[in-house]
Amino acid sequence: MSTGWALSAQLAASVAAIPGQRLAVATEQLVTCVYSLRERNGTFTTRRLPPWSSAIYVALDEHRRCLYTGIVQRGTTKYPDLLAVKDRTAEHYRNNEPIETRATWHHLWVIPLHHGVPRPQLEAWETRVRQQTASPQTRKSRLRPVA
Repeated sequence: MSTGWALSAQLAASVAAIPGQRLAVATEQLVTCVYSLRERNGTFTTRRLPPWSSAIYVALDEHRRCLYTGIVQRGTTKYPDLLAVKDRTAEHYRNNEPIETRATWHHLWVIPLHHGVPRPQLEAWETRVRQQTASPQTRKSRLRPVA
């Protein structure tokens, strides 16, 4: 199986520069925003995921190597959907999309953003984060070219 870069403080700092002021946590905290997707018995869970309505997320394997990059933003500015990250991750698992999800996703690195970023900007950031992390499960055909 092909994997991307392993999560490190240097990679986190590089990724944090992409959304800049729209990042919802301090840059130095970003490397700690990793949440287990597995219970002790190995079953999949989203219960540890944080309540963010807008985020870039990177699925990691058991060695914290980057596998997949995605974005989520749900709700409105007035009523953000704080279950967005949990629900989107559960959708990936339920649909097994990408097809490697159930077997390979062990952690989720959540890059929280302030709500209200325009969709084209989120998609451009997703592309840049994918390039930074070398996430092999992200289907390149759905990503926008970087301007």
